[in-house]
Formats: sequence, C-alpha cells, structure tokens
Amino acid sequence: MAKKINVGKKKVKQEPEYNAKERFENVKILVKTSRPKEAIAYIYLTYCDLVNKKHKKPREIYQTIREYAITCVNELEQKPQSVYPFVSKIESIIYGGVEPTPKEFETTIQMFSTLHKDITGKSFSFSL
Repeated sequence: MAKKINVGKKKVKQEPEYNAKERFENVKILVKTSRPKEAIAYIYLTYCDLVNKKHKKPREIYQTIREYAITCVNELEQKPQSVYPFVSKIESIIYGGVEPTPKEFETTIQMFSTLHKDITGKSFSFSL
C-alpha cells in the first residue's frame, strides 16, 4: 500500500511503502549462488534503506557501519540493545575471515526482524 504525501497545497505524491521481503529475495539468491558475505552485506543495506525511508537519514559515504549505528541510536532514538548487536554481527561476518554459517544467517535475520519491527511497527519474518 502506498502512502500519500502532501507536497505543497496542490500536488499529492504517491510514495511506495518499503518492502523488505522483496529485498530479501535477493539475499536468498546471493546465498544460493555461494555469496554469503554479500548476502549479509545486503541485509545491512536493507536496514540502511529502511532507516533512510523512515527518518530521511541516509548513511553518509564517509561513515563506517558503526558510526551510522551510533547516529541511529543518538539522533533517531533507535534502541541500542537492538542496533549494536546487529551491527556487531554484520561487522564480524563482513570483516571476519570465515564464511557465515546458516545459524549466523538466521541470527542476523532475527536481529533485522527486531529492528524492522522497531522502525516500522510491523513484524518481519523470512527464512532461507
């Protein structure tokens, strides 16, 4: 369902709602094509897009993953107990030397689901 956004007094612009499930279909493809670290990075990018869509606060090009998380907590009042573990998991998988296990994928998706609910108020579930 699209939200109506009033732009000035004359025009009404239709802005489509963000659909994380569509984005996670790409995650599924990345996993099936043996690109697990890219899949985890894509989950993080989906989180960034969700934050930007809701708060109009994109991740700046110069910001690290952690710096953006701090911004989300301090400026956007996201829950640190949800954001920091998620970001820590993303960093350890992306920058660690080991490929993520199916268990780590499930944990990451659960953490994303919690953040999705915090940001949108809507539940999110997805399995690979």
